[in-house]
Amino acid sequence: MLLARLAPASASPDVTSARRRRAGLAQLFPIVAALLVSALGISLLAPSATADDLTNQRDRLKQQLAKTKGDLDESSKALSAAAQAVDRAQAKLDQARAVLARTKQELAVAKAKDVEQAAKLRKAKSDLAKAKARVVLGQKNLDAETQLAGTMIRDQYQQQGNLLPLAALMDISSLEDLQSKLQWSTTLFDTTQAQIDRLKVIQQQLTAERARQAALEAEVAADRRAAAAALRTKRALELRAASEEATVRRLLSKRQAIEQAATDEVAQDKAHYAQLTQERASVEQRIAARIARAKAAAAKKAAAERAAAARDRARHAKSHRSRTSHSSSQKSSHSSSATASHGFSFPVSAPITSPFGMRFHPVLHYWKLHDGTDFGAGCGRAIRAPYAGRVVERYYNAGYGNRLMIDHGNVDGRYVTTGYNHAISYTVHVGEHVHAGEIIGYVGTTGFSTGCHLHLMVWLDGRVVNPMTWF
Repeated sequence: MLLARLAPASASPDVTSARRRRAGLAQLFPIVAALLVSALGISLLAPSATADDLTNQRDRLKQQLAKTKGDLDESSKALSAAAQAVDRAQAKLDQARAVLARTKQELAVAKAKDVEQAAKLRKAKSDLAKAKARVVLGQKNLDAETQLAGTMIRDQYQQQGNLLPLAALMDISSLEDLQSKLQWSTTLFDTTQAQIDRLKVIQQQLTAERARQAALEAEVAADRRAAAAALRTKRALELRAASEEATVRRLLSKRQAIEQAATDEVAQDKAHYAQLTQERASVEQRIAARIARAKAAAAKKAAAERAAAARDRARHAKSHRSRTSHSSSQKSSHSSSATASHGFSFPVSAPITSPFGMRFHPVLHYWKLHDGTDFGAGCGRAIRAPYAGRVVERYYNAGYGNRLMIDHGNVDGRYVTTGYNHAISYTVHVGEHVHAGEIIGYVGTTGFSTGCHLHLMVWLDGRVVNPMTWF
């Protein structure tokens, strides 16, 4: 804010553009710090509202940068590179966080499936144990019934041998006794048959239990395979999640280092901007001094001319009418020159990539003046003098790069100075007079510049103005 009050305007065309692209640096620093604290304190990289906020803010910054792209191309190359590095680091970090979020979602599903498979396997094992117990019990019942049936059949067989009918006939004492013995024999056969039928039912039940046991054993085997597969998937996802968490931690650390480097570049660019502000004030002071000297010389010349005219009037007192006519002629001539065209031509033929005007500095957070017009000419393109004049300054400045200034004197009532910046080199020297169209240097990208271009400046009466209002 102190710089804003002391120097509300100026800077070379190249300092602003990449800085513009640095609009997100100051805003992203606290966000990254918050992410790091969150990462260390809670769950390192679980998806959260903070990640969403970061993504939304980055999208807004990209829209802002896209809207203002081309407005400013002033910055150090290091800051421009830092801006790109921060953007790449952010993109990688966002991608890694997204991958980790998907992996954690898959892991949550895998863990749930693992729990489900484990529960299913436990139930299947319990059902199988019960089925085996029923089979064992059924086998015991079958064995007991088989033994009982065998005893009854043997007894029946022995009682129904060849002598049984004869014994029955010989042992009867009456018809009633015969009927009673026949009834007893029939009952014995019926009881044996019922026992055999019961044995068949038990056998069928045992067969069914064994079939159920076999099915449950197959189900348990399948559940074991499914549970093992789910466990393998879960463990693989856990390993992948751990690896991705390590990657995100590494990217966070790298991002922090890049942010710190970018912060250092921002501080350096602020210092450079302060230098540019001082440079502009110094240039204006030098131009003002030259104007003062020129005006003093003009006043001295005018005084000498007035003294000479007075002497002439004393010598030629009788020619008053002629002198009056001569004075009228001079006034007419002066009026004609004041309305003449400026006659300046562009120093290079190239499209304008950044016009003169106020810009909101995205890093320093105040308005500053883009103090010239940028022509997007390639490096090595010849720069020509737009108008006749005298080379008054030629030097190197950290912000403007190689500089050259030409005083064109009083043109249409204004004291005009033009300045050329970022050139590879200049072919003229201080004190040399140049003609309109003469080659004075070659386009370059020295100083705070992210690409080849010419930064043209114009001062009228010592005050920087929009070049396009004069050319």
